[in-house]
Formats: sequence, C-alpha cells, structure tokens
Amino acid sequence: MTLETQLLSLQERLQDAVKVCYTAPLDENQGYAFATGYSKSAMQGVVEDLERIMQQLSDSQEVDF
Repeated sequence: MTLETQLLSLQERLQDAVKVCYTAPLDENQGYAFATGYSKSAMQGVVEDLERIMQQLSDSQEVDF
C-alpha cells in the first residue's frame, strides 16, 4: 500500500468518526456513548497506524555504513 493510500485511509477513518459524533447522538439506538466509543477506537487506530508509518519512513531514511 502506498503512503498516499495509507494517509487517505486514515483521513477517511477520521472523517467517519466525525460523522458519527454528529449523527449518533440523534439516534436513540446509538447516542453519545456510541459516538464516544466509536471515535475513541478510530483515534486510537489512527495513532497506531501513524506510528507505524513514521517508523517505516524513519527506517527507509537510515543509511547503512
């Protein structure tokens, strides 16, 4: 997966989480608790993926002597 594709995927996950934050409180079957849990999970996943991407970038820039 290219870096651009990975970043677009992260962007979509965050956009979905924002959408849930707006819509879930209006849905009696979801509410604020659902929005909080969904968003927390999305943010944790994005942080983990960004850490992995940053490590890959760091590894690719190291020079072996």
